[in-house]
Amino acid sequence: MGLTVEVDQTETAAFQVWAVNWESLCFFLDCETQWRVAVGPSGGQLTGLDYSAVDVVLRRRKAADEVFDDLQVMELAALAAMGEN
Repeated sequence: MGLTVEVDQTETAAFQVWAVNWESLCFFLDCETQWRVAVGPSGGQLTGLDYSAVDVVLRRRKAADEVFDDLQVMELAALAAMGEN
């Protein structure tokens, strides 16, 4: 599909997650394979999460309604961070 991801295996960074955010982070990681990719002549570009697939994950795992709002915040932050590369 033309999508290339470079991973620096030599650098590891530890970070803390507030307890109030832990559940939302876990659901975000559960949805890590649910990104939409737009493919064009120059390759692929992530456009955001596939909300229909995310909804299945959240419903099957019985997530609170607020988790979806948190996922959207993390989605925008991830897209911004990936756009910096």
